Order: sequence, then C-alpha cells, then structure tokens
Amino acid sequence: MRLQDVWGPFAGPNVFWETEVLAMKATWKLAWAAVAAWGFAALVEAAPVAVSDEGRRAQAPEVAVGRDGSIHVIWLDKGAVGAADRKGKKMAGMQHSHQAFASLMYARSVDGGQTFGAPVRVNHRDGEVWGFSISKASLVVDTDGQVHILYPANATSSTTGLDVASSAYTVSTDGVTFSPAMMVNTDPEDDLSELVSGGLAQAQVFGTLSAGAEGAIHAFWLDTRDMNAEDKLSSLFMRASNDGGASWGPERALFSGDACPCCQVTSTVSEKGTVYVSARKVSGEKIRTPFVAASKDGGDQFGPRVSTGGKPWQLDGCPLKLNALATSGNHLYSLVHNGAEDPPGLLFARSLDEGASFEAAHPIHPGADVSDSPSLAASGARVVAVWHAKEGGPRAVYYRVSNDHGARFGPVMRLTQGEAVVGYPEVVKLPDDGFALVWQQDERIMYQALALDDLPMDGPPMDGAP
Repeated sequence: MRLQDVWGPFAGPNVFWETEVLAMKATWKLAWAAVAAWGFAALVEAAPVAVSDEGRRAQAPEVAVGRDGSIHVIWLDKGAVGAADRKGKKMAGMQHSHQAFASLMYARSVDGGQTFGAPVRVNHRDGEVWGFSISKASLVVDTDGQVHILYPANATSSTTGLDVASSAYTVSTDGVTFSPAMMVNTDPEDDLSELVSGGLAQAQVFGTLSAGAEGAIHAFWLDTRDMNAEDKLSSLFMRASNDGGASWGPERALFSGDACPCCQVTSTVSEKGTVYVSARKVSGEKIRTPFVAASKDGGDQFGPRVSTGGKPWQLDGCPLKLNALATSGNHLYSLVHNGAEDPPGLLFARSLDEGASFEAAHPIHPGADVSDSPSLAASGARVVAVWHAKEGGPRAVYYRVSNDHGARFGPVMRLTQGEAVVGYPEVVKLPDDGFALVWQQDERIMYQALALDDLPMDGPPMDGAP
C-alpha cells in the first residue's frame, strides 16, 4: 500500500526514511573532531528544563521571546500517557482519518528559562485542536508583550454544516488567559469531502503567524477551497491586523491553486519590516519547490515566488515538510528538507538581497542518514540552525552555528544524548543575543539555553561539504 493511498492529498510516498548513510569526508572529520569535542562543552549553558507536565503526551513545541526576556512555549497535548488518541471519521475503505483531537498548552518563564509556570490550556473547548507534529500551532509575541497564537481547529462549517479544519486565532494580554478563538478564515460554500477526505469537507490550516512593528500581525494558511480532482492542490491565503489583533482586514489569496496542500507555511518579518512567507509550489511533473515571497510594504503586496534551491523533487503526494526561515539585516536564511538529495536531508541557503535571489543550497548535515524538522534563528552575523536527524542510531537533535551570516558553519553538534525519543526542535533568539531551544523528548517538552561564545569558524564555506 502506498502512503498516499492512506493520507490521500495530505501525504506522499515514504521515500526519505530508509536510505544508506552518506559517509562524511575523512579529512573533514579529522579537522573538526577536536573542535566538536570542545564546542559541545562550551555551547551548552545549563541542564534542560522540563516545560510540560509529567504524565501528559506533549508534542510539537513552539517558542517565542518577548522584549522583556519572558519565554513563551506552546505545545500539543494528546492526553494522559498511555491514553489512546480520540478516533475521527475514517476515509472510505481505509483505516485512517484526517481528523485529530487535541488541546494546546501554554507555559511562560519570567526568570530566563530557569523555571516555567504551570501550563494552561489555550483552547476553550476540550479536543478543539486539529493538531499533528506536522500541523503545528504558531506563536508570536508583539512589541507590546501580547502573545498571539494561530492554531488548527476542529470546526463545523457555517455554510455546509459539515466538519472542517480551520485556522483559529487567540491572544493573551497577561500571559495567563486567552481570548475566545476567532476563525481567521471564512467558511467556503463547497463540500469537498471527496477531495479532502478523511472526515473533512474543507481544510484551512497548516498556518503561521508573524508580527511586525506597530501592531502588525500577519496570518497565513493553506486553503482547499480551490482544490480540484485533477491535482488536489491548495491555495496560500492570508489575513492581517494592524492593531494587535483587535480587528482584521479581509482574507485574500496570495497564490491560488498550486500550493503543496500540507507543507506548513512559515513566515518572518525583518528589522526593516519586510514580510516573508514560504510554502511549496507544485509545478510541471509534480515538482515540489520551496519558495519565499517578500512584501516590502507591510504585507499589502508580495513579489514573485523565489525558489530556495536544491534538486527538483518530484513526488506524487505532499512531503509534509516546512521551510524554516530567519532574517538579519538584508540577509534571509532558509533550511528545508529535500527528498531528491542523496541522502535526503536539509538544505541551507541564504539570500543577500532580501529574498530576491538565493545562493546555491547545501546540506547542513551531510553525515546524516536523514535530517528533518528544521528551525533557524539569527542575530547580527550569527545564524543558529537546529534539526533532528539520525546518524546510524536513534534520532537526536543537532545544531550548527555560523558567525559570518551563514557563509561558513562550525561543526555539527549533537544536543541530545541517550536513547530517549527526541525531535521537533525549535530555536529562538534571546534579547541578550543568546539563543535557546525547545524540543520534544519522549512525551515531554524540554527547554535549554545555549551559551554561544565566539567559536573558531575555520570550516570550509557552504560548498556542499560544510
């Protein structure tokens, strides 16, 4: 059975999980062995701190930091450890559902990540969140300290009365309570149950938020309303607020009918106010290309979609892979999985002209069996990349650091050790120009700050063998 037969339009064949290990060049190994051994001890600042409650099934964390140094973390809660997932409606003739029922939890630290407050539930209705590890909630903290969240929600269409998945927005002004959810998308009138399948008539999800200056909040999501039976693709929609979420302009399609339907959208805003958004465009013979589009007028108009590079990835189905973004000055950075590479893994690329073009993309972890789940953060000339990968053993969280705008990176560093099931890391810049990580470890969410003293960047340029 093919994976796309199970997931319908929301999946592709499992082409990237079973590959042979690509050996790292012996000369590179010898050159970096001593630096890596020293670097790990120098970079890790403190022991990990558990954010989520013991005994709960926590997944898919996100993290954001306020100007005051407060640290905000959200994650999916799938119930008590050992509890089975709530069952949804199954696809016709299949044993699978596109429905999911979870809650979204939030915790805050006001002491620099040494401790976190008791988790609180963001959603007001139990099981409201339509959440997977590849369909995460998005979190931003604006310049006034308000906490904004966009999450995928189970809903009932006001036009058809059928089950749908929508993008829900909520905000907290005190870091303790959250406003009732508002659906940022309207309910389409068509019943596309035969196309979306799995118990859903429409899906307006796989979204993200970004925050600009003076109360600007941008919400993006993938929308099935233009999906047809021939290609089963989505459109990229957005909606914006200019007053910190108090009111919102109308929704609008940025790019219609050619977006990979379940590669989560990502977005970031530069210091200059340029708004970047990324998804995957499907063209030709089902080539699935990660792109970035930029708006220099606060999100009113977006320029053309620019590929972040890599080999053309032909795939009969959605790969479920987002493109991580970070920005600093005129530099824009991208880290995204490409299954056409050998071995399949993450490619790093940078733009020196605010997203108008990208330099050649190169592997961030050439020694891995497979690398995935990327995250990026940047401050000045420093870029920190994190991801999860396998190197002939259990999956672990890895990271690399560049001190020259991504031209060169230090060695691949392994953060997590042991046999715990880990993954889905997220990195964030701290107000003091430090960095911190969250990730999933077994079924808990962990936090750890990194002390990034200046490291010798003596490695080769990103020329395919970093």
